[in-house]
Amino acid sequence: MKGPGIKDYLEILEKKKQDAAKAGLKTIEISSKGLHAEVSPNHATMPTCCQAMYKLALTGDEILRRPKGQTGFGSHLVILYRTDELDSRERLFPSKKRGRPSKSPEEKALAKKQKMKRSTEDLSKLIRSWLDEHGWDYTEIKNEILAQHENERWVINVQGIKRGRKQTLPSKVTELITKIQDPSIHYSLAFNDSPMTRRQWNEISPVVKKQLKLSVLLADKQGNIQEL
Repeated sequence: MKGPGIKDYLEILEKKKQDAAKAGLKTIEISSKGLHAEVSPNHATMPTCCQAMYKLALTGDEILRRPKGQTGFGSHLVILYRTDELDSRERLFPSKKRGRPSKSPEEKALAKKQKMKRSTEDLSKLIRSWLDEHGWDYTEIKNEILAQHENERWVINVQGIKRGRKQTLPSKVTELITKIQDPSIHYSLAFNDSPMTRRQWNEISPVVKKQLKLSVLLADKQGNIQEL
C-alpha cells in the first residue's frame, strides 16, 4: 500500500502553522522525525516529509538543525516556523517563474546522488545517506558501515564496482558468515542492483537468512535503496 504523498504532508503542516497562530504562538518548531511519525509511521516517506517542510519554509523561518549526510533528507531536520504573515512572506526556496522550478541545496544534492557511478566509495555514501534518512547513527571502517539505532546494531559490508575479478554473491555471503560473532547483530551486504544479484540472493535458503539475520541492500540507478 502506497504511503502518504507530499500533499498530505503539506496539508498537515499548514494546519499546524494555522493552529499555532490561532493559539497566539509566534513560532512553532517542527521536526521531520515527529512529523513523519505522526503522518506516515508505517511507510518510508521521510524524504517526502522533508521536501514538504522545505517547501513551506518562508523567509524569516529558521532551519535549526539539518540532517546528516548529503541529501538534506533525514530524521534530524528541525525548522522553526513563524506564524505571522503566512500569506505575504516569500518562500525560502522559491521556484522559478519559467522553466523548471529552482532546486534547494538539498534537492541539488539528491540529484547528484542519483547520478553516482556506484563505485564502492559512491555506494557507501549512498548507504550512509539512506541510514541518515531513517534515523541510524553510524561509523565507517574501510568498506564496512557499523550502524546503530536505539538497541539495534547493524553491520553493512559495501560491495561496489571494483577492478579485477568479480566475486559472486554466494562467495561474499560465505566470507561474511566467517566473520559473524554476535548473533544479536543484523548483517547486510550492499550491492548495485542487478538481475543476477537478485537471482543469486533468491537461491539462498530463507531459513538461513532468517537464522543469521542476513539481508542485502540493493541500490538502483535512481539512488533508491531496497532491503531484501
